[in-house]
Amino acid sequence: MKKLLLISFVSFLFVGCSTEQDSNQAATFNGESIFVEFMPCQAGPDYSVENMQEMISEWRSLLTADDLKGAWGYAPAAESNAFGNTGWWELNWSSQDAANAAWSQWASNTEATAWTEKYESVLSCDAEGRNALDAIFPVEADHFGALPESGYFYSEFYHCFYNEGSSKADAVAFLPKYTAGVYENTDGFDGTSFHYGNYYAQLNEDGSHTEEGIDFLWASFTNSEASMVKVNEVFETNMRSTLFPQFSEFATCREDVIDIYHGWTFYNSEQKDFMPDFSSY
Repeated sequence: MKKLLLISFVSFLFVGCSTEQDSNQAATFNGESIFVEFMPCQAGPDYSVENMQEMISEWRSLLTADDLKGAWGYAPAAESNAFGNTGWWELNWSSQDAANAAWSQWASNTEATAWTEKYESVLSCDAEGRNALDAIFPVEADHFGALPESGYFYSEFYHCFYNEGSSKADAVAFLPKYTAGVYENTDGFDGTSFHYGNYYAQLNEDGSHTEEGIDFLWASFTNSEASMVKVNEVFETNMRSTLFPQFSEFATCREDVIDIYHGWTFYNSEQKDFMPDFSSY
C-alpha cells in the first residue's frame, strides 16, 4: 500500500445570579456530528522536533481550503498502546463529500507530491488506509480551561464494542447523561482543559484497522498527564457507580489496553494563525 505524507496533503487542502446564569448557559451539550478521518503514521529516521517544526512552518504557507476544519497529530506516549509505535493524524471535515473531493484534488497535485518527497523521511502516513468515522464532542475544548499555547494535549483512547442488540443510537443517547455528570462535577474538572469525544467507526473497506472490528472510540483530552489523573479520579469517585452501569447496558470497552498519546493541534480553522510548538509537553 502506497505511503503518503499526510501533512503534505493537509498543507494543500487548507488548513452571583448573573454568574450562575452565565455558567448554566456555558454548560451545554454539543451533539453535532463531524466527519473524521484517522490515518496511521510512522516517524522516519529524520523525525525530530526541529524537522517537525520546519515542516509545519512550511505547511502553513500552503493552506488554501476551508473544508478542513481541524487537524491533530498523536504520538504514542505508552509502550502498551494496542498499535505499538503507530501514530495518528486526525482530520475533521465539513462533510464526507468535501473530504473525498479534497483527496481527489490531492492525487493529481504536483506540489503535494514534491512536499511528500521532501518530508517522507520525517513522517509518513498511510493515506490510502485512512479510517472513516463520525464523531461527537459534547464538551467545548476550552470549557474547563484553555489548552496550552503550544497546542499540546494529552489523550486516552478506549476501544469500545456494542453489546448484542445495541447500536450507535444507544451510544449517542448516552452522551447527554455522561455530559451532565461531568458538569455536576465542575470543581473536579476545572483547570484540566477536559473534553471528550466519541468516534463511531464506519468500518470502511480500505481502512487500515477495519479488521480490528472496533465499533467506537471513547477519547478523553486534557492539558497534561497530571490533569488526566485528576479527571480519572473524579470519574472513579463521583461518576462511575452511577454512569458505568448505564453504559454497560449497551457497550463494553477494553480496560486492559488504553491507548495513550501526546498530541498537538496542527490546524484550527477558527484560529488560522496558530502555530504549534513541538518542544513543549
